[in-house]
Amino acid sequence: MLSNSPDLRTVARFPYISAVREVISRMPERFDMERMLNSRSYEFVRIRGKERVMSSLGDGQWPESPLLTEDECVQEILAFAVARMICSVIGDRFLVNRFAVREGKRAGALIGRDRALMLKLADEFGIDAAETDTDGLYAVHFTSFLKYSSKMRSPEWKLLYQRIRKGYVYVDEHKLVRLIEQAVTDHLSEKLPPYTDTIRKALDAEIAEVVTAVGRLKEEFQKNSLGEIDEKRYPPCMKAILNQIRTSQNVPQMGRFAIVTFLHAIGMTSEQIFDIFSAVPDFRADVTRYQIEHITGKISATEYSVPECSTMKSYGICFNPDSLCNKEWMKHPMTYYIAKGRDLRSPSRKKEPSTPQ
Repeated sequence: MLSNSPDLRTVARFPYISAVREVISRMPERFDMERMLNSRSYEFVRIRGKERVMSSLGDGQWPESPLLTEDECVQEILAFAVARMICSVIGDRFLVNRFAVREGKRAGALIGRDRALMLKLADEFGIDAAETDTDGLYAVHFTSFLKYSSKMRSPEWKLLYQRIRKGYVYVDEHKLVRLIEQAVTDHLSEKLPPYTDTIRKALDAEIAEVVTAVGRLKEEFQKNSLGEIDEKRYPPCMKAILNQIRTSQNVPQMGRFAIVTFLHAIGMTSEQIFDIFSAVPDFRADVTRYQIEHITGKISATEYSVPECSTMKSYGICFNPDSLCNKEWMKHPMTYYIAKGRDLRSPSRKKEPSTPQ
């Protein structure tokens, strides 16, 4: 919690911090769930919550509120709750991640250069950080640094290149804010609020609009980033797993999981994936269909992502890496697929694919 007596405006700016619970307990009459979902007087809150989600898809405007009055602060907190409910009901991992990333970036922008707020939010998310007497740097415990920098691929985040003293990594203001952004993103992507049929029905119109926008954006990404499915672009690991399936070899569970997520990510339908798996020795139609539809999110709340290269290696299913695999920036099978596509489309391509921009 940011303080013993949380400031309402701070909570409205960062409505996912723990202090929101105390704010709600102090004025329960202002946070009436039924009125929020059904009353015409709360229609603005529901619209603003939907717009908060839509803005994370790049589809709609969501201007910051000045938060000058108690009413504006309460509306902002409620609108965020509506946004989270919409994400939870839809349950699409693509949407949840987009929303979480957008909120993380928004948090960074709101922090600005406010050093006190920076440290309070760091503490809120368990980042062990403190100011130092050295050139405006902050000391972040290496465990906190590793926890939130692990997804950052730029060499500047490698522990090898950090200034470390007595277990603390010395970072500048920009890096500390970036760690907080990642903490907010992880928090919102991992913890979705529960919902009821009453909530789902009350927000039916807003949910339908967001679902349409998500589908449209996915189709656009599919068209612009991946193009037509082309097996020549498959990374060696996926080619090897696919060959094992087609030659009726017994593919380990992690290999099956990886190829399903990959084929789904590049646009193959569940039925097409099902047809491929009909060649495995232990094929059972009902089990195979269930597993594919569960992994792809068709019958579950989670649409699983393609494992990273590091995960493929740890499970022993990184097969026949080529020169593109060995590029320093190559960390994911989907990165390979996209980069290979650019190389194949280039009329002046060389034998070795160039680094994607």
